[in-house]
Amino acid sequence: MSLLLITASAAHAEDAEHRADRLRTIQLNERAKAASDRRDRNLGHPTDGYRAARARYEREMDDWRRQVAACREGDYRACDR
Repeated sequence: MSLLLITASAAHAEDAEHRADRLRTIQLNERAKAASDRRDRNLGHPTDGYRAARARYEREMDDWRRQVAACREGDYRACDR
C-alpha cells in the first residue's frame, strides 16, 4: 500500500511539473508570436520588398534591351552606356 502512495505522489508531482512546463512553453510561444507580429507590422508584407525589387529589375532590363536594340540599329551612343 505504501508503494502505491509513493507512486501516486510521484505521478502527481510529475504531472504538476509537466503542466507548469507546458504553461511556460505556451507563454514563451505567445511572446515570440507577439514579437514576430510586431516585426511584421513594421516591415510590411514580406513580399512587398521582393515585388518592388522585381519591378525595378524588369524596368532596368527593358531599358537595357532598348539600348542593345538601338546599338544594333546603328545608334552608337547607345552602345556606350
